[in-house]
Amino acid sequence: MTFRLQKTADADFFKRLAVITVPAILQLLLNSSRVLIDTLMIAQLGDNTVAAVGAAGKPFFVMLVMLLGLSGGTGILASQYWGEKNIEGVRKSIILSVLLSSFIVIPSFLLFRFAPHSVVKLAAKDSEVITMGREYLSIISFNLICQAVILPLYSGLRSINEAIKCTIFGVIGVIINITLNYLLIFGNFGFPELGLKGAAIATRTSILIEAVLLVSYLGFSGHILMPKINSFINIFNLADIKHFVKITLPVVVNGLVWAGGIYIYFIIYGNMGSRELAVMTVLSPLESFCVAFFGGIGIGAGVMLGHHLGRRDFQKAWRESWVFVVISFLTAIILAVCLFAIKGKLLHLFHKLDPETLIMAGEEYIIFLLLLLFKSINVVVIIGVLRSGGDTRFCLYLDAGCQWLVGIPLGFLGAFFWKLPLKWVFALVITEEFVKIFICLHRMYSRRWMKNLTSG
Repeated sequence: MTFRLQKTADADFFKRLAVITVPAILQLLLNSSRVLIDTLMIAQLGDNTVAAVGAAGKPFFVMLVMLLGLSGGTGILASQYWGEKNIEGVRKSIILSVLLSSFIVIPSFLLFRFAPHSVVKLAAKDSEVITMGREYLSIISFNLICQAVILPLYSGLRSINEAIKCTIFGVIGVIINITLNYLLIFGNFGFPELGLKGAAIATRTSILIEAVLLVSYLGFSGHILMPKINSFINIFNLADIKHFVKITLPVVVNGLVWAGGIYIYFIIYGNMGSRELAVMTVLSPLESFCVAFFGGIGIGAGVMLGHHLGRRDFQKAWRESWVFVVISFLTAIILAVCLFAIKGKLLHLFHKLDPETLIMAGEEYIIFLLLLLFKSINVVVIIGVLRSGGDTRFCLYLDAGCQWLVGIPLGFLGAFFWKLPLKWVFALVITEEFVKIFICLHRMYSRRWMKNLTSG
């Protein structure tokens, strides 16, 4: 590297990093904690209930990641527009994102709502798991509509350095979700004891309230992100739509392909057995909780680097990109050490699960800690660095190639041909992240990702 870290990471850098990244991390942690707390509470109901959440939650997760990809593409453009002080460009990006997101989720919403059985049975063999899973998926299907509105608006707020507002509304949503979980899963304070159905209702209600509060705030406060009449007229300019689609479509496809691969992993685990599916369902929200730190750093990197690229300050973007990678890797080391220290206490929270399930989870836990070190680099480089300059097509090829040509084939061979236990199948799956590191860093070092996108 041709720069000194201490010169690059000055006081102003860390101030900007904190303003953007800390709220982003908090919001992602809130979203992950919502799933983690759901899983903790649902785990009190037994292995099959946890497996049902995994079988039903992953297809929903596929669509959610696709929406996150679209909002991420929106953030790329919005950050660069904000960097050149083009507020109308920020507004148009958000409007297009909301409209496209809403259009995309309608088929999945109808499928999850009216034919959930056909979806859940792909990742579950046990009839009880399928029955519980289809009811859960049917209820939470409405969440897709709300997320199609919330995620682009959150992306817009982060792009103009108002990420703390995303955190505030996220806190409200999580508090409502936890409260309703406590009341409806176990029937406390006179509420009906609905079990898994209660968890689904709590999730649906909390996300609806969060969406209503967010839109109401932006509307009644006259926020600059709220579209004007001329914003709606201008977005139908064919050139603007083509430019938006050119940047965001690879991110959307990237999210869909990657999340589809995650779903394939869960199909593999589910066909190995309900216990294996339950174990991976328990670890999944814990992984999401940890990756929230890297995702938050990646979001911060994307916004800050996008501002530099929007102003054509390419040298500063180049220097700071490496600082983000170092910060993320150090964060992963700290997380891994802390999680290793509390391994026993953390797994004890799931004590209502079958003892054999907990033993199996403990074996996967160590491999999961190794996974964090790989992901810390890949997440920040892909989400933050490469996408900040619109290098979305390369990110699509990278994610899809490593997952579908490395992780999935090895996982399939390990599970069904070599008949390996879950821990070794999981180890084979995460080799995709190891391969990805070298390609990520090579692309980053090439500087081919450093582009200004606002000129169309």
